[in-house]
Amino acid sequence: MTAAAEQRPTLAGFFRPYVGNLVALMALTVVLSVLAMLPPLLVREVIDGVVTEGRHDLLTALTVAMIAVHVATAACQYVQTRGIAYLGQRFVFDIRVTLFNHLLGLSLRFFGKNSAGKLVNRLMGDSGTVQQVITGQTITLVSDLACASFAICATFLLNWRMALLLLLAVAGFVINYRLTIRRITRATRGYSTAMDRLSGGIQNRLLASVAVKSFGTEGREQETFQAASLSSLALSTEAAVASTRFSMNSHLLQQVGRSVLYFAGCAFVLRDEMTYGDVVAFTSYAFQLLGPAVRFTEVVRMVQDVRIAVERLFELFRQRPEITPRPGAVRPPRFAGDVSFQAVVFEYEPGTPVIRNFSLDVRRGQRVALIGPTGCGKSTLLNLLMRFYDVGDGAIRIDGHDVRDLELDALRRQFGIVLQEPLLFDVSVAENIRYGRADATRAEIEAAAKAAEIHDFISRLPQGYDTVLGSEGVDMSVGQRQRITIARAIAADPAILIMDEATSALDSESEAAIQRAMERMLKGRTSFIVAHRLSTIRGADIIVLLEHGQIREMGRHDELMALPNGGYRELYEKFMGKGVIGGEA
Repeated sequence: MTAAAEQRPTLAGFFRPYVGNLVALMALTVVLSVLAMLPPLLVREVIDGVVTEGRHDLLTALTVAMIAVHVATAACQYVQTRGIAYLGQRFVFDIRVTLFNHLLGLSLRFFGKNSAGKLVNRLMGDSGTVQQVITGQTITLVSDLACASFAICATFLLNWRMALLLLLAVAGFVINYRLTIRRITRATRGYSTAMDRLSGGIQNRLLASVAVKSFGTEGREQETFQAASLSSLALSTEAAVASTRFSMNSHLLQQVGRSVLYFAGCAFVLRDEMTYGDVVAFTSYAFQLLGPAVRFTEVVRMVQDVRIAVERLFELFRQRPEITPRPGAVRPPRFAGDVSFQAVVFEYEPGTPVIRNFSLDVRRGQRVALIGPTGCGKSTLLNLLMRFYDVGDGAIRIDGHDVRDLELDALRRQFGIVLQEPLLFDVSVAENIRYGRADATRAEIEAAAKAAEIHDFISRLPQGYDTVLGSEGVDMSVGQRQRITIARAIAADPAILIMDEATSALDSESEAAIQRAMERMLKGRTSFIVAHRLSTIRGADIIVLLEHGQIREMGRHDELMALPNGGYRELYEKFMGKGVIGGEA
């Protein structure tokens, strides 16, 4: 067994810290079971001893004993309820935290194949379902088993023939379970899968709300959502109907069994084979056996939900990170910024290379602009540089170190990234800027905001730098949001900068402000820029025109413009009036 497999979480592992608490709750449940056995015996003594035999001196003692039993039962139930609530919440907390940490360690390829909506549904929904493992109903099963065992023995001692009738009724519950459980399981598993798809679809549609409104497809999206909802509704209804039928059959068996036993007991009394007290005690014990059988029907659906939720959660736990540190990985000092791509080959799917024999040497402080048609490999190269994926062949070196030989966190923390879509969190502005460097002071945060030309705007917010984004009616333009992300990159003080379409889709004023901020940030740092803005491209030290994952042309702006039939020159002359290279570039 590998080390990774040995460290893989198990359900038993999550239970292990709470074994002592569970044992205490089980012991308390046994006490409750014993207490539940006493009232039928006390009632029997009242009927046969006090009423029938006239032993009135026992009435006071029996009354006190009955009250004491009920008070003790209530006290034990209170302690049990508090203990169960605590354990249930801690149990699901441990699962969620462990799973979230596990997901954070998985590779980009995993997140590319699994929607965020699906993962949130499992992280929050399925873990909440598993919490039902530690509930009053589940713990009560132990009490029910103890009560049932005692009840069976007691009924056989009272009247073995009636006890056989009782066991026949119990057999009916078992048959009912066997006939229904498969249908409940199939429908529940199908419903959970449908909810994964539905959650993923909702997330995608809401994130793409601008596109939905732009194309006026609200009606089509509503129909798609309704169709997906109806599919999950059908599966949920099927499971509910099967569960309800199971429960109704169980209640029917309970009522029929109760009636048969009652009238059979009356017949035995008439034949002087049982006393009235015996019949009352027997029927009480019979109810303590039939009652758990009915409660079991209520637990069955929960058990199936929990079993399927556990399967789905541990399916995620079985996913292993694709990118892991090599044995003996080193933690490098701050990068100077020399980057070398050496005959790099990469493919997402076997047999379909995206990067082909790519070689490029970048000296510290140089600015590299990557241009080319969509899908030519620009963003893939940056992902490989930060080791979100590993090269299939060749190597990428920073300051002479193969990135695969470096500790992942030490490698990635030396990069600053500004993406096309500015990503901000629902925390304060200061926390957003501090995100890449947790120990940044308020003075450093404000200095970064000033360098990104966003300080004045932040100062006008309701709570200034303490304003929580996503609340208090804060409304920001794309350019303002982008400048906050640039301030975040500046505050992190990275050795190498990556700008991926950071100025696309901005108005000229915002673009000018961001360009000035970028100039301050890029100064003296190695940087890689994916851009369509000609003004950004023109000032690069190295311009790389990519085509099908290979370098078609490479050089400075004036060098590439000097090529008579060059691809870069053709693009530049075609789009120089617009200032932006078109979609085919």
